Amino acid sequence: MSTHSNRLAAALPMSMRILARNLGLALDAADVGVNVPQFGMLDFLLTNSEAVQTDLANHLHKDKSVILRQLDQLEQAGWVERQMDPEDRRRKNLVVTKAGREIHRKAAKLRDKVFEQVLEGVAQKDLETMLRVLQRMVENASADNA
Repeated sequence: MSTHSNRLAAALPMSMRILARNLGLALDAADVGVNVPQFGMLDFLLTNSEAVQTDLANHLHKDKSVILRQLDQLEQAGWVERQMDPEDRRRKNLVVTKAGREIHRKAAKLRDKVFEQVLEGVAQKDLETMLRVLQRMVENASADNA
């Protein structure tokens, strides 16, 4: 397994960096107005209703102060609102606005094009296998942290 570990340790981060770079270049070229970290935050918030700042920090493995600054930018852009939780007035739920959903939709189209490009020549069967393996890795890693 050591050989596989070494290859995975090199391939996964490199793949993520290249994908993030290509997405960033596509977002810049299309002048969408959102960057990769902002898109990632919007993506998380759209799939995790009633998320709060701590949820976002935990998901992205970033310090709360970093997340706070980025959330302030999203709020100033009109893409996210902090709304008081009706059950707990101390809690502020992060809600993506209509403008935030629209910017996310545009960025997601570009993300899809980037993935289409990098997956060119990859057989559907291989892609399905890769997705199953990645899902299993997430499950195994999550089970260790439970």
